[in-house]
Amino acid sequence: MIVKVLDNVNDYKEAIKITCDILQKRDSINDSYYEAILNKIDEFGSYFCIAPKIAMPHARPEDGALKTDLCLLKLNKPVDFLGKEVSLFFTLSATDSSSHLEIMQKVAKVCMDQNKLNTILNLNNEKEIMEVM
Repeated sequence: MIVKVLDNVNDYKEAIKITCDILQKRDSINDSYYEAILNKIDEFGSYFCIAPKIAMPHARPEDGALKTDLCLLKLNKPVDFLGKEVSLFFTLSATDSSSHLEIMQKVAKVCMDQNKLNTILNLNNEKEIMEVM
């Protein structure tokens, strides 16, 4: 897992692109993964928004996932994601339908723990956010 903090981006597509670029540099996905995520959004809308302020973009393993990994992008200024305000993008890559379950459990714990969530939303230090995770 890797954490990135930015003040702002132009839109949700840029946020997702940044996370995918980071995952690609880590050899976790190939360049088709980002397009696959955008295709999922075109097809299904904002279903990646899993909780208030939180989105978890991802695509199928066969869409270019090379290894299981997670990039968390925290935005200090939220962006509109098809009508939903999002500050945290947990972009996930998984090589099969079960290898990502441990990562999903960690993300779910954060989503359900309002104190942890608020802490992450108020931190600007990537290392400190990683410690909370």
